[in-house]
Amino acid sequence: MNRTDRLYALVEELRACAPRRVSARELAARYEVSARTIERDIGALQQAGVPIFADVGRGGGYTLDKSRTLPPLNFTPAEAVAIAITLSRAGGSPYSRSARTALHKIVAAM
Repeated sequence: MNRTDRLYALVEELRACAPRRVSARELAARYEVSARTIERDIGALQQAGVPIFADVGRGGGYTLDKSRTLPPLNFTPAEAVAIAITLSRAGGSPYSRSARTALHKIVAAM
């Protein structure tokens, strides 16, 4: 599994387990990498803005704040185009900057 796939899988794993904490050791065993690799991956995700929280010590681990994320959405191609067109016409609105970044994310995913 390459790093990009592992990062995505880590987010989905933590989302599915939340609010239960998962240790770096557990995640390392699941993805067949070292605990240090998991720690670096979690750090990269946190720097990217993914709301992952860590508790240290016995019983600690990583957890994802489900209240600050949305589950993955599956759009049909027509739905994705409709959203992209709507977002591209949001210039001048109070949400124009957010619409622009959302549009970039949709286009990247397509």
